[in-house]
Amino acid sequence: MLLLANAPRPTKDIDIFWLDEEGFQRAYAPLRESVQVITQKHDLDANWLNYLAQMLMYDEVIVPDGKLWKRFGPLHVYIPKVEYILALKITAGRQKDLEDCAILLPKTKIRTRQQAQQLLDRYILPEGQQRNTESIENALNQLFGRGA
Repeated sequence: MLLLANAPRPTKDIDIFWLDEEGFQRAYAPLRESVQVITQKHDLDANWLNYLAQMLMYDEVIVPDGKLWKRFGPLHVYIPKVEYILALKITAGRQKDLEDCAILLPKTKIRTRQQAQQLLDRYILPEGQQRNTESIENALNQLFGRGA
């Protein structure tokens, strides 16, 4: 997100979301082992590759088609729309996510709380919104002011 948005701060991790759930299940153990080896070899923070977001959010989001960004042999990296990333950041609602929202918002047509809620309705399932009610409300209040 930060790379593509020309953000003024570095990122501390890379979030991945496997498009094929069955493929993710097959790749999970080798992926976890590979991440551990790379972490030790390069002295990285243990959470530099966040592949657990998939497990936490899979049943809470509607994943849109992404745009092919890079190919590395059989690995194809797709980037979702800025609006989707914004919806995830609003849902997470942590301080660093709110800082990212401030970077992302001008890159969208979202200008009001109502438009932001419509965005959430497009990408975050009702169950996900319900589970994250407090962080969503806090994020919307900080980004757009208190709701009516």
